[in-house]
Amino acid sequence: MGTFKRREFMSKKATIILLALLLPALSWANKSDSMKAINQAKVLIETAERNDASKHAPYLLKSSRDQLAKAQLRVEDREWVDAEIAAKMAQRDAEVADAKSRAMKAEKSYQDLKAVVDLLKNELQHKRSMQ
Repeated sequence: MGTFKRREFMSKKATIILLALLLPALSWANKSDSMKAINQAKVLIETAERNDASKHAPYLLKSSRDQLAKAQLRVEDREWVDAEIAAKMAQRDAEVADAKSRAMKAEKSYQDLKAVVDLLKNELQHKRSMQ
């Protein structure tokens, strides 16, 4: 083997060894990222549930749960990237469900407060008209 071919062979061998050493680290990073995304999705779903998203945004909450289940299946199949994508979609749906639920509750609070203010105005007008 000539010097050039020997260097080329050693270079290929070094590249293969380097890839073999880095590949598990890369897959672990993807697994770690997907597990973090799944855990975050779980927390966001629980938050949305506590804020009555099942009442105010049932479709979005169901979609979030479905995406979370999909992410968990992808983890079982060791499809880390797909798992992370599904988990991020679950996060997004849970966040929107939570925001919609909080907005609906705020709207109801506003309407209740407005009704009380209107009642007080009417009582005040009634008292003024009796004087």
